[in-house]
Order: sequence, then C-alpha cells, then structure tokens
Amino acid sequence: MKKAISYLVFAGTSEGRQLAEFFQKNQIPALFCVATAYGEELLEQTEEIRVHTGRMDEIQMQACILELMKTGLQAVIDATHPHAVDVTENLKRACEAAGARYIRLLRKPLDLSAYDHIVTVKSCQEAADWLEAQQGNIFLTTGLKELPEIAAQITDKKRLYARVLPQEEAFAVAEGIGLQKKQLICMQGPFSRELNAAMLRETKADFLVTKESGAAGGFADKVQAAGDVKATCVVIIRPMQESGYSLEEVETMILQEYHKKQKEYSVTGTKPEITLLGIGMGAPESMTLEGFCACRDADCIIGAKRMLEAVKNSLAHWSVSRKCPELQNENRTDIAGMAANGACDGKTMVSMYESKQIADYIRNHPTYSRIVIALSGDVGFYSGAKKLKEALADYPLRFICGISSGVYFASKLQTSWDDMLLTSMHGRSLNLLDALKKSGKVFTLASDAKSIRELADFLLEYGRTDLMMSVGTNLSYPEESITTGVPADFSAYSVEGVSVVLLQQKNHTEPVVTHGIPDAAFIRAKVPMTKEEVRSISLSKLQLQADSVVYDVGAGTGSISIEAACMADRGIVYAIEQKEEAVALIRENSRKFGVSNLQVIHGKAPDAFVDLETPTHAFLGGTGGNMREIIGWLREQNPQIRIVINCIALETLAEITALLQEWKICDVDIASVNIGKAKQLGAYHLMMGQNPVYVISFGGKM
Repeated sequence: MKKAISYLVFAGTSEGRQLAEFFQKNQIPALFCVATAYGEELLEQTEEIRVHTGRMDEIQMQACILELMKTGLQAVIDATHPHAVDVTENLKRACEAAGARYIRLLRKPLDLSAYDHIVTVKSCQEAADWLEAQQGNIFLTTGLKELPEIAAQITDKKRLYARVLPQEEAFAVAEGIGLQKKQLICMQGPFSRELNAAMLRETKADFLVTKESGAAGGFADKVQAAGDVKATCVVIIRPMQESGYSLEEVETMILQEYHKKQKEYSVTGTKPEITLLGIGMGAPESMTLEGFCACRDADCIIGAKRMLEAVKNSLAHWSVSRKCPELQNENRTDIAGMAANGACDGKTMVSMYESKQIADYIRNHPTYSRIVIALSGDVGFYSGAKKLKEALADYPLRFICGISSGVYFASKLQTSWDDMLLTSMHGRSLNLLDALKKSGKVFTLASDAKSIRELADFLLEYGRTDLMMSVGTNLSYPEESITTGVPADFSAYSVEGVSVVLLQQKNHTEPVVTHGIPDAAFIRAKVPMTKEEVRSISLSKLQLQADSVVYDVGAGTGSISIEAACMADRGIVYAIEQKEEAVALIRENSRKFGVSNLQVIHGKAPDAFVDLETPTHAFLGGTGGNMREIIGWLREQNPQIRIVINCIALETLAEITALLQEWKICDVDIASVNIGKAKQLGAYHLMMGQNPVYVISFGGKM
C-alpha cells in the first residue's frame, strides 16, 4: 500500500526537479504536476514521487487538492516558472477555495543593474517591437510557447535562431512561423556560460532574448555569455512581483513540518524493533527462514541496492514455496517473477548503506514499528553491523546471522574452513603475503574481476607461482562461477561480479615467530647492513605493534625494514635510502622475503619524509649528517614517537646525548653492544670481535 501524498507540487523549473530529488532522498511522498510529457520524462517516478501530466484549469486544480486533503495533504507548492502567471493565479485561487496552504517557491532575482549590455522590456510584444527596429541576428531562448508571438513581429525571419526543448511539436511550430530547421536548436540544458557564448558566435547573433528567471535556471549564464560576445541581452522582466521562499527555505520548512506530523501519528511513542539481518550471498535459498520471517513482518527494509533486490527475490521465493510446495524445485527466476509484484506490498524499501545515513533516516521516520537492515553475508564477518551497532546504540537491536561466503565457498570446494585465515581486501589494505606465511590457507573477500587480475599479478611479482588459487564469483546465483588454478591462470580473469578467493600453500610449514633472520639470508653486495644480533636488540628496543608506521632511515640492505615489516604485519614500513645501489637491494630483499607492506623511498632524510604517513616508530641507522633535523622533524610530527638509533662513532654518540639534553628528553636508554662471533680456523673456533655499537632508544608510550 502506497503512502498518502503529503505535498502537491506544480513543477516547471529546475528547482522543481531539485525538489523531487529532495523528497525522494528524505522519503517524503509527493505528487508532481507537469504540463507536458517532456516534463514527465525529467522526473523519475518512484514509490515516493508520483507524477501527473497535463495542464489543469482552476477547477481541476481545486478538485485535485480537495481529493488529496482527504488523506492528509499538508501543503501545495508552486514551483512553476515566474512567467507562468496564469498558472500561479489559478493555483492561488484553487488553494484558497479548497482551504489548502499555498507555498510559492521563488528564484532569487539577479541584480540586472550590474550589467550594461541589457535592455529590459515588459512583454514578448514589446521585445519583438524593439528588435524589429534593430539590425542583426536574434538568438531566442524564451521557449517554444513564446516563439510565435515574437517571430510574428520580425519581418526578416532569416534573422531568427531559436533554442527550445527537444519536443515533438517544435518543428511544426517553427515551420508554421516560417523558420527553417537550421534555425532551430532543440536541446536540453543546463547551458553553461561557455556553451551559450559558443551558440551566439555560431549563429552570429547580435541579440539574445530571455525571460528574467532569477539567479538559478541558467539566467545568469545567458546574461554573462551575451556580454562575452558583445551581444545585447533583451530581458523580459517578471510580469509581477511575488513574495515567497527560496528552495532552501522550502526544504527546511518541509522537513520540520513533515517530521513533526509523523511524530504525532506515532501514538505509542515506543522505539521500533530493528533487526540487523545477514541475508547470505544473495540467492533466495541462502537466506535463512528466520531472516525471511523478519523481512515478511517488517514495514521498512533498508539496505544497499543489491541487498534490497535479494530480499525481494527471497520474499517471493519463500512465499511461493510455502504456498505451492510443488513449485519449490522450479527455476528460481520463474518463482521470483510469480510473486515479486506482491511480496513487498506495504513495505517501504529504502536504498542506503552508510551507517550514519541509516541511523538518521530511522530517527527521522518514527512511524515504522519493525525495521530490517539487510546486510551481505553474515552480520559478524566484515559486515556493516559493527558500525550500525554504534550508530544505533540507543535502540534495541536484534542480530540474525546469515551464511557467510567463506563458509559457503569452503563447502563448494569440499574443504574445511576452521583452518582458514579469514580476511578481506575489499576496500581495505591487506598484507596477504604475511597472512600466507602464518596460515598457508587464506580466504579473502575481493571485489570485481579487476581485483582478481591485480591479485594474480601481485602474487607472481613476489614469486608465489606455486600457490593453489580458487576464485568464486557471484556465489549462490545462477551465474555462479568457481575456478581453481595457479596465479598465472588468473592474470586475464574476466568474470564480472562480486568475488572471493581461497589461496592455499603447498607443504606449508609454521613460520619462525621471533625476529633474527640470519645475515647470510639477505642479498647484500657492498651495502652496509645492521648485523643480526644488533638488529635483534634494536628491534626489541623499538617495541613495535602490529599496526605500527615505521621509518627506517638509512635503510642500507633493508634488514631492519624487512624484519620490522614482518612484525608490523598490519602496519607499514618506509625504507628511506639515498643510495641507488642500496635502494635496488632493498627491493630485491623485499621480494625475496615476501613483505608487501614495505615501501622504498629513494631520497635523503628529512626531505624524503614529505607526503608519508605520520610515523609511530623510527629506526635511525644512518643520518648523513642530518641527525638534528631528522629527530626534530620526527618529534614535531609525532611527539610520542618511539625512536631507536644505532651509532658507532663516539662523535655521533656525543651529538645524540647533547641533543637529548637540549630537548630535555628523559626516558633514554643507552646500551653498548659488543658482539663476538666464532670463526672456524682448522680445528679451532676463534672469536672475532665486531665494532661496538651504541643502541640509543627513547620516546613512545610505555
């Protein structure tokens, strides 16, 4: 059952169309009256927006108003053109006779005194008389209705060019007044200042004729365009001065009144029952019976467009299956077609998905008693339910689980999901390589075919050619596609739709969970590297967290960067290095160890820090003589940053301690690390001493 009309709008301007968008956005039912079929085409009919086409006289207007007042009409809005005087007068009298409230929507007038190329006239007749006495081409933008009146007074019809809306009768009218087709421009706006000027130049027009319609509606663009090409703008001024409201004022008034009225209808004053429903993958069969019952009993269902379509099909499927069990094995499309027209009768279906927007809508529409918010998959797996719970904290909520795509996909592949690492790369950053190291069996939500191709190329770039990759697209739907292969098989993947991926690593072994990669494992060349034992101590002092943002300054071979990236698997590490040879080595090591959350920055600190994320941690292995500038920049960006410095030279140590005293940094830890490593010489192991290294650490939250 459709909601009763709250507002009657007589539209004839761009503001009328904007008003329709406003009513639709706020789910306020309104009837729009337009004069022509073309006007109807510009308004999209929905459950909230209904359209009546055809001109009305005063008696017909009054009858329409009286009929709508029986079901709670709140006001009549006149959004007709300022020059549609007869319509406005008839509507005013009809409202007065019916006892309905009349609201006039007016455009803000343009200050014509600011232009010196304008001639103002009171009517089309006066404009035609003035133009007949002039010389030069005339560009008419007054509309099809006024075209004959002006053209009749112009002796030389070759002077005329008219821009009108693309209506069927346009050519007949033009032919009737002696205009050729080449003198007619049939086009729908909006028309920019530049486009107006181009048309004036093309027609070699010396005069542009327009009605005064206010700052909106393209009037200002026409006036300014005429000035740009040195043409005279002939303005037919408004036939009468009216009082009314701007579009913004009308919208504010409607919101306040409509919501106040809605609250008066809500006699119980109780909050609605809100259900957060996981609908499954989308096919009717994947919605649970509990979910169907919630949707069946709801008077309002909210969700993204795909969710609403799924709910409609599920309601239709369940309704037919329960009433006619013999049909439950029929084609699901046929079943949906049998009942789709009636399954959602009496329910308001609201297409929106942002949690704040949904919460605002529910608060502004207190008349609903049972609301279902439809969410994809399950409410507990990368679902919007988490944010909705916060946004609707003051409402009683019910959660109904759905079949998650991960569980469904595992059953299709005939594999378990209790040993899967469940993740999502849909609209978020994901360190997939680290996830594979930890689990060897990773499920992830993806998006479209492009995301699958990008994932395959990414895995190939890091040498993961041996992975078993399974891709499921449009799961549960008739067009469901499931493909298994290796990453190279998906570089040209083209099946469009919502996709998921399962990656499985053959012969997976549990990874080492402590830091301390052997020095020999790194590709080294002649670039300096922080040795294994010093690296382990330094990383311990850094006190990294899983989501840390780390700067490794003077990264060398990238040994610190790579170990930090493995530890901060949900964060990011920036390896800042100015030497080209070292930059190339870091990239090689990054690919070798499979760390995708490491970005190499080729440049000198602190200049290279520009545009990077604010750091939470920093390791300084080489500063190039810019110790003061680097530490100062880091602490300015994040006063609580945790910094660890390695140095060998006593002069560097002295500089650091002086800076710490100058900046009154108290939480300082300085350790002198002396490492000796055994080296075999024949039957003996001789201890070889390394340079002492000072490890200085300070800052951070303890």
